[in-house]
Amino acid sequence: MKLRLPLYARIVFWFLLNVAVLALSFYLVVRVQFRQGMNTALGSLAGDRLQLLAQELHFTLAKQPPSEWTATLQKLGAAHDAKIALYHLPDVFVAGDTLVIPPEVHDEADALFPDPSRRGPPGNDRPPPRRGPPPRDESLFGDSFLDAFAEDEAHNPPDQRERPWPTRLGLFMKKAKADGQNWVGVRFPPPQRSMYNEGPLMLMIVSSSITANGLVFDVKPWLWGFGGALAVSTLLWLPFVRGITHSIRQTMDATELIARGKFDVRVPEDRGDELGRMAQAVNRMAVQLDGYVRGQKRFLGDIAHELCSPIARMEMGLGILDHKLGEEHAENLNDVKEELRDISAMVNELLSFSKAAVGMDSMTPEPVMLRAVIEEVLHTEDLPADLEWVEISDTLIVSAHYDLLKRAIGNVLRNAMLHGAPPIEISAERSHGHIVLSIADSGPGVPADSLPRLFDPFYRVDTARARETGGTGLGLAIVKTCIDACGGTVSAKNLEPHGLEVIITLPAV
Repeated sequence: MKLRLPLYARIVFWFLLNVAVLALSFYLVVRVQFRQGMNTALGSLAGDRLQLLAQELHFTLAKQPPSEWTATLQKLGAAHDAKIALYHLPDVFVAGDTLVIPPEVHDEADALFPDPSRRGPPGNDRPPPRRGPPPRDESLFGDSFLDAFAEDEAHNPPDQRERPWPTRLGLFMKKAKADGQNWVGVRFPPPQRSMYNEGPLMLMIVSSSITANGLVFDVKPWLWGFGGALAVSTLLWLPFVRGITHSIRQTMDATELIARGKFDVRVPEDRGDELGRMAQAVNRMAVQLDGYVRGQKRFLGDIAHELCSPIARMEMGLGILDHKLGEEHAENLNDVKEELRDISAMVNELLSFSKAAVGMDSMTPEPVMLRAVIEEVLHTEDLPADLEWVEISDTLIVSAHYDLLKRAIGNVLRNAMLHGAPPIEISAERSHGHIVLSIADSGPGVPADSLPRLFDPFYRVDTARARETGGTGLGLAIVKTCIDACGGTVSAKNLEPHGLEVIITLPAV
């Protein structure tokens, strides 16, 4: 079965799908970048964060004795569920957590440093460098870095020294194949001058998370930003979506009422777009249909009224002929009288249908006790006693026109006795501010394709319109007209295994 969703849900669904596609695209871009190498994750944001982290950590360690460095690094690592250590390459432990550096991480760390044979000893007695590529960061090993250290120590006390800092530090990120841990290495300047000749320093950060829980890269601002953008987008979309769906819902409700024959409904025309034009078209359609239907019903009423006089004269003439003609013409005369009675009954039905339709606007509904109306109908119509009466409470009071409601219920009961079969069950209950009256027979029911047209004027399930089937096709049409005039609705459905149920819904008092 095809899933049917309201337009509002469809628009929200497509909006969320759009957001999901954008999120998936972002995820795929990140995955592709990581496949090209995890170092691509050390872009401007993660790289700048690690640069700042290394600088702050360098200044902190420079003010502490080496005996306190391990506690400082372990405290920082515990706050981010990571392990942090300082090493002299290749594997001389300095401070922090003791780590077993995988070979592939060693290779990444070695790539950040030039060949030590090219550096030479510090000072002015250093021989000219060999030909080849210069060091990647001369400030880490050159005289300028050492001279700045010496000048800082000579002019500033220990608590006020500002350590020299290179423009950028070398970084790498590697995922170890053995344990799946994420390794981040930062080329680290020596916190003390005496450590320069001991070999290059490397700050190692190990974590199971690629972001090291915010140490390498903090995703929370991105999540907050994404959530904020989503919230702003939702606030921008909601008035737009609500305005569209509200207008469509108003138009849909109006067209449903028009389909039920309520042509006095109108749709607000305050929009200047296509929905506003559609509302105007619906209103014009309602006005034209109202005129057509009223004109048709009034025309039928006028014809029926005009036919009353010649029918009355014909009945009078047949009465005179009945006295003058002999017994040999009595049978023919009775046939004519029967045909005339059928015509008279049809004209009366047309008059009733026309009066109920044309005069409905001038009538004012009043409180009516439903049980009293049904009892009067049963007494007036002299229906058989085999009706299966279902107790209807005296507290069920509807807002309706007494005479129209009585006529509607009488027509339904007569139709059930004529085309259905006893027993006939009558029941009523209160539901959501309305009274639902049900009249069900035990007959064969009607074909499913005939149900929507049962209440159309002159419609009969038996298309042959033979006399034996009875009726004029106006009985249920009059029911619908009377119930519409009372502000209610009427419908019909087949019962299982057999039978037809007519459901009348009226406003409760």
